[in-house]
Amino acid sequence: MTDPIFLGIDKPTWDLVNGFANWFAAIGSVAAAAVALYIANRSARPSAVLSVGHRITIGAGSVAPYPEYTVFRVVNTGDRPIRGVQIGWSIRWPKRRSAVQMFEQSLSSQLPVDLSHGQEASWYAPLNARDEHWMDYFAKSMLTPSYRLSLWSLRAQAFSSVGFVFTAKPEQGLLRRLREACERVSNNAS
Repeated sequence: MTDPIFLGIDKPTWDLVNGFANWFAAIGSVAAAAVALYIANRSARPSAVLSVGHRITIGAGSVAPYPEYTVFRVVNTGDRPIRGVQIGWSIRWPKRRSAVQMFEQSLSSQLPVDLSHGQEASWYAPLNARDEHWMDYFAKSMLTPSYRLSLWSLRAQAFSSVGFVFTAKPEQGLLRRLREACERVSNNAS
């Protein structure tokens, strides 16, 4: 008796093709499980966008000179709630340094702050709250003597209560003003 033929293919060839079908099904199952684990793990991590820049505040009837601030802003872009506990700065090069940023309590969000999806918090650090301008003080205490490298590696940070740290490079306007303050401090030291 001869082997049956279907669509011009004999039975041993069909058996071979069906053997590969099981392998492809197994590979597809493993790939689906890997994608599911990736998506589950990705949604388990908090996600937020941090920005920091130089701002002035102008209100009705206000006159120059307007109050100036360094403003940190965090927006929760993930599905999980975030509890923010601290803001600060980090420099990685040429010498690793970190600093906690103090801010104006009356204008800023209170810390700790709970942020659900889409919510934001802002913190205003006044530039003229001390005898010495904040830019000059920051340049002197954190950025000099190698201020070009320090500015290149300068990052703002927002810390969550579970150990996640959100970082951002300062906006160009703030970096330019910090560079000017570093040059001013370097010239005064000479």
